[in-house]
Amino acid sequence: MFDWAQHRRRKEGIKLHALLNNDTGLPEVIDETAAKTSDRKGAALILDGLSCGSIVVMGRGYNDYRLFKELTDPRGTFVSRLKDNTKHTLLKDAPISEAASGKWGTLRDDFYWPQAVKVCGQTKFRVLQWHDETTKRWSKFLTNNRQRHPQETANLYKDRWQIELFFKKIKQNLKVKSFVDTSENAVMTQIWTTAIAVIILELLKRRASYK
Repeated sequence: MFDWAQHRRRKEGIKLHALLNNDTGLPEVIDETAAKTSDRKGAALILDGLSCGSIVVMGRGYNDYRLFKELTDPRGTFVSRLKDNTKHTLLKDAPISEAASGKWGTLRDDFYWPQAVKVCGQTKFRVLQWHDETTKRWSKFLTNNRQRHPQETANLYKDRWQIELFFKKIKQNLKVKSFVDTSENAVMTQIWTTAIAVIILELLKRRASYK
């Protein structure tokens, strides 16, 4: 029914690529595409014109050395979840520090030497390894800021959950589970209308005098 929204052979889908401002909790940019559009291509659509000094926090679907280089060279820093199968090398002279166990578990940091040297040159990244004491699993975060405290970097990634809450408002609170028509224009218009409604509600809530 939605043959224009190509994704897989038996499924169609839509992606909303969004850049959320963590200070306001509202999106700076939204771009709608068919689901086959990769996260990397979606990043190029929403990160254009990123302001100087920004910290970009993103999921591991955005793991791409060219993107990391673009975010490092001109102006900003980034924090990303590292894919489990990513090859990285511990530099021998890199100190390892361990944070005390707490809400975030145990944090260790080392330096990361990317395999894609042709893309990033001699750029050094930092890998933060977080051990969840509850699930007994390790997670790895990648950043190009080697001065920021590991706990601060971990907290930055934790704040990424705000964008999931924004999508939840679109999908659940306004019940976008069916569409009035199957054409691309009709579906995109319905999603845009929903996104606009969510933003207006958020603005009204902040201006309201009632709790």
